[in-house]
Amino acid sequence: MHEITSTDNIVLHKEKAWHGLGTVVEEAPTPEEAVLHREKAWHGLGTVVEEAPTPEEALKIADMDWVVNKTMGVRGGTSNGDVFHSDKWVLNVRSDTSEVLGCVSENFSPIQNRELAHFCTELSMDSVVKVESAGSLLGGRKVWFLLKSDTFNVGPNEDPVTPYILVANGHDGSLAFTGMTTSVRVVCNNTLSWAMHGSGKVFSYKHSSGIWGKLPAAKVAMRKALVGRQEFVDACRHLRNVNMTRDQVQAFFLDMYAKVVDPIVKMNSAERTNAEESDCRYNNALSNIYEISANFDYESSIAGATYWNAFNACSRWLQTRGRKGGDHAAVNKVLGNASENTSKAFKLALAAAGN
Repeated sequence: MHEITSTDNIVLHKEKAWHGLGTVVEEAPTPEEAVLHREKAWHGLGTVVEEAPTPEEALKIADMDWVVNKTMGVRGGTSNGDVFHSDKWVLNVRSDTSEVLGCVSENFSPIQNRELAHFCTELSMDSVVKVESAGSLLGGRKVWFLLKSDTFNVGPNEDPVTPYILVANGHDGSLAFTGMTTSVRVVCNNTLSWAMHGSGKVFSYKHSSGIWGKLPAAKVAMRKALVGRQEFVDACRHLRNVNMTRDQVQAFFLDMYAKVVDPIVKMNSAERTNAEESDCRYNNALSNIYEISANFDYESSIAGATYWNAFNACSRWLQTRGRKGGDHAAVNKVLGNASENTSKAFKLALAAAGN
């Protein structure tokens, strides 16, 4: 076992890889979803409805035309036969399937899907965005609408990115009524918050009362968020315009991995403890950096030897590693650790590129 002090530990997938890193192999595993496409589907979330004529029609097509009913308290039995009852907690039940969506406080006030649709329509009318699609996750426990802004090209090759504001609502008590910034890079379906500062949340309201009184404040928050869109566009293009040497590529991958995933990759042998565990982590890090490097080469013809390509090579890996698939993967990609780590990698890339 030895340190990553030279390029001989990083295996890349393509013959004559431009940066010359490590051992070269002839064929690479094809990165999942790493193909150019024109589809407008977003994040793989739920049932996507493209530009439905009305919110009501979108609800029907996306199988969201149902309501949430609350039970009168909770009654049941335990595994050992004990009977319990509570008036402090109630169940949210989906009207069309009678499925329990979640156990919530008696003060929880459901925001119905139809209300959410109308709210998004009113919200978007006061800005430069439009309601594009709608869907649900986890059997209806989480529902969402997408408000789309104008697509921009990172270029000079065709490399479109579409900014959105995601308006999401939870019926299981785990998600407030939330608006947040997000974007999709079409080339690889990578996602990234386009908030350059803060968490990317545009607004967040508890389920304590009706939402219509919150519409004016939400519109103000939307306008403020859209002002920051141009800063995001400029940042992406800056990354695309800054070229990298092969040493800078390797340094960025190692730095990102150490700061976002596991510091083991930059430790020397004296700094490691528990040799067996450290060796396992270290070998795992090498394997992961190989995958990131393969992503980089795969898109070299699109994004070139740039920090934009380096960031996206990292973000694709961060968003696909160890995922369960299906709705769980989508939630992680947009609301979970994958989203947070992608934002960290973006900021590291900006710092390294001198922005």
